[in-house]
Amino acid sequence: MRLEIEFIINKTKKINFNYNYYITSAIYNLISEHNKDFSEMLHNEGYKIGNKRFKLFVYSRLMPQKFTIDGSNMIIEKGITRLYVNSPIKEFINSLGNSLIKRGSMKIGKEEFQINNIYLKDSVKFNHETKFITLSPIVVTTGEERNGGIRSRTVHITEDKFIENIKNNLIKKYFLVYGKLPDNMSIDIKFNEEYIKNNRRGHLINFKGISIKGYIAPFVMRCSDDIKKVAVDCGIGENNSIGMGYIMEKK
Repeated sequence: MRLEIEFIINKTKKINFNYNYYITSAIYNLISEHNKDFSEMLHNEGYKIGNKRFKLFVYSRLMPQKFTIDGSNMIIEKGITRLYVNSPIKEFINSLGNSLIKRGSMKIGKEEFQINNIYLKDSVKFNHETKFITLSPIVVTTGEERNGGIRSRTVHITEDKFIENIKNNLIKKYFLVYGKLPDNMSIDIKFNEEYIKNNRRGHLINFKGISIKGYIAPFVMRCSDDIKKVAVDCGIGENNSIGMGYIMEKK
């Protein structure tokens, strides 16, 4: 399920580019206003499979109609700014949507964003070969032995492990959402090589003092519709609940 939140900007707003922490905090606070127990469970525990915990939600970057850059800040001009928030969990969507409607605004950092409209979209039909765009960086990490211990490192989008880890991560999310493995576990993902060739460096965000690197590139996915739905609702890769790995089917 996708909540498309449409903000109306009547007065120029200034926000640091590393705003992910503000949005994540705002989401938990808004959910807590409607269902405190659910918000605390989601924040503290999430949904567990093996030694991995998933929050099963994802959001996009802020998408203003018009903005300028001032050092490390984004200056959002008057007009419409959008934010997409997805989750397969009904309680998440209901709690967030109801609190947003009740409040009529969403506080992101020091700025209050007034809501113009909220749209709920859930009836997505996919082609067998679906083209996707990436609206926030996809993060993939792996553990490797260094100095006598296992250390985490970012996987580059050109490494085979990048797609391999995305697939494995998707299957785990699928199991948490549906309580079973997919009938057809075949997943084929192909990123646009020409785009990657011109955008190899990736994108860095700072989240509470930690640098997180991800990659943005369009791609084609071939798999069952229910797996694609999990990818859209939960995000792909890691760190989805801090706004990484948001994808959308290309119109």
